[in-house]
Amino acid sequence: MTAINCKGVIRIIIVLRRNSVAIFLFACCFFAIASVVYNLALHPDLEEWQERGLVVSSVATKQKAVALTFDDGPNPEATTEVLDLLQKYEARATFFVLGIHAEKYPALVKNIQYHGHEIGSHGYTHNVRQYNNPEFARSDVKRSIETIASITGIRPRLLRPPGGFLSRDLVSYCVDEKLTIVTWTWYADYKDWKAVDSCLLAKQIIMGVEPGQIILLHDGGENHEIMVNALSLALPSLSRMGYRFVTVSELLALKNQ
Repeated sequence: MTAINCKGVIRIIIVLRRNSVAIFLFACCFFAIASVVYNLALHPDLEEWQERGLVVSSVATKQKAVALTFDDGPNPEATTEVLDLLQKYEARATFFVLGIHAEKYPALVKNIQYHGHEIGSHGYTHNVRQYNNPEFARSDVKRSIETIASITGIRPRLLRPPGGFLSRDLVSYCVDEKLTIVTWTWYADYKDWKAVDSCLLAKQIIMGVEPGQIILLHDGGENHEIMVNALSLALPSLSRMGYRFVTVSELLALKNQ
């Protein structure tokens, strides 16, 4: 009887320990996710930054103009296909390139520039978690800016932090460096990087369009075929609706117009 009780107690202790570990891991995950959400979307200073024009997610304009933006490139396949589509429909866009990819494909970066599109920084490594470290964030942004400037001869003035990360330190650094942080219109993030249906993605873009939007798409990653196909469907439809496709800087110039 005693042996049975001992075994039972041991089992209870093991279960409690396992539960404690599970609770601890859950707590760690919760605070990590909460930290990311705080920095991405719920930062208490976000409204002030937007009012001051330090962070831009959309532009107040009555003109039928939107900014198509592409993250995580350049990519030899997707970026080239996107450039072809943009040229076909006389559209201009902004490419937020990763420094590590720009170094690998400098000719592609120059091709983006040659076709009249805008090039902004998306950081160097896309290591979102490390952006909680102010020194890493500043170094990562600086390295990407220098990399892009060495290829294009023009210092980028727009930054889209990886994952849309925001912090007081990063915003302060961007003010000092005369960089405007560009996020995206929250309802114009269609998660194209995990979309499985080009027609559905195109429909979402078309049905959700509004003047002054900054639309988030990705020419980097492995799911670019879905995005490219959706873009080929959306561009002609939006054009027929009277929409123009401009760079972020061009869209900013249309504020209150």
